[in-house]
Amino acid sequence: MKNAHFLLFAVFLLSIIMFFSCTKDSEQLKSELIPIEITDIKESPNDLLSVDFQFFYKELSSAGEWIEIDAKKLGINLNTTTSENSLGNFLSDILGVKYAYAQTGEQIFNLFVWRPSNELVGDMMKETKEYIPFNNGQWVYTDEGWYFKANTSQEELTSHYGRWTQDEELGWVWLPGKTYSPAWVDWRQNDDYVAWAPIPPGKYIENESIKIEDVSENKYTIVEKKHLIEPSVYKYRYQYVENKNKIMIKEMTKTDGLIVKDKKVINKGPDITEIEKKTGKKIEQVKINKVNKKEESGLKGNSLNVFTPELKKSREVRKEPISKPEKLVSYKDAKKITKEEKEKLKAEEKIEKKEEKETKKQEKLEDKQLKKEQKKEEKEIKNKEKQETKEMKKEEKSKKKEDKQVKEKGKEKRDDDKTKGKKDDDKKKNKKN
Repeated sequence: MKNAHFLLFAVFLLSIIMFFSCTKDSEQLKSELIPIEITDIKESPNDLLSVDFQFFYKELSSAGEWIEIDAKKLGINLNTTTSENSLGNFLSDILGVKYAYAQTGEQIFNLFVWRPSNELVGDMMKETKEYIPFNNGQWVYTDEGWYFKANTSQEELTSHYGRWTQDEELGWVWLPGKTYSPAWVDWRQNDDYVAWAPIPPGKYIENESIKIEDVSENKYTIVEKKHLIEPSVYKYRYQYVENKNKIMIKEMTKTDGLIVKDKKVINKGPDITEIEKKTGKKIEQVKINKVNKKEESGLKGNSLNVFTPELKKSREVRKEPISKPEKLVSYKDAKKITKEEKEKLKAEEKIEKKEEKETKKQEKLEDKQLKKEQKKEEKEIKNKEKQETKEMKKEEKSKKKEDKQVKEKGKEKRDDDKTKGKKDDDKKKNKKN
């Protein structure tokens, strides 16, 4: 009994100690955070633990959902060595407390990825049936290379920071990152087509360039070069169908992509003269200006104001993420949501196909009816024309008959006049004799 009382007292005392310790750690952490310069382009897996991504969490939460996911599912191996004290382990064992970021012996790190809502990109979803990064917007040629100008403010952020990856269960999800780029993509091209794909997590700039070799072919968007600069570029995606040849990414030429120049990340991509040749247009280079106020962003004349939020990081190497989104969905629940959304999309697609079939059937019937009416109208016109021709011929015949009668009467009159004249001449002649 005494042991039980002692144990309860110890747990109570240690809980108080841990509460004040956590509060102190939280306050200390805030004071330890330092701003990240825009010129700081070095990245590492530890950024996911040491950088405070609270701005992204808040900015994107209204247009999608944040999902908690194992780092290994993202292809990221965080080998941060933890030295959890015996106090933490004791409380965890005794109270069953599971700390939000507490790591176990196998170092299972949970990170947070963002998945956009279907409503955010409704028009594109109708066309593509799935969300595809670097599609809902336009490629703009700038002094920093090819910049992807997205159609929504949320996609603007996710096109220039962090990495996109395609999860087999969730589809495309975005992992935050601290370094700015005109677009985190890999490029391929041939004589007529250009292709790009999101650079996956874990791929960083080294020796002033980034090396990409293992992006699967189905993650590339392919368009004709003449359509590269078109707005809402997803409308021009090359889609393989039965009557088209499949374009193999492995047969396309790898094109220089992200490089570092004057402490800036440049997105080289396809040569501008080649794109001008294919489009038949002179493409003016746009100058990029970095601004720290979202309301100042946008294309203004020949300048593009790009919003670059101020991010902060810890001075020390972290053993757990600094912060997390206020609203989180577990990977399990997200899979369930995804399944329901896919079923909903399938049901909607089925309805659309049925409606399309009914529409085609109705159009066919209307076309058939129209043709029938046209034939009837044509027949009536022909009959009318035939009748009119018949009437005209009848009139002509009647007129000819009248003309003939007139001629005959005229002849008779002339003959009468001639006979009368002869008689008169005979009378005159007789009188004279």
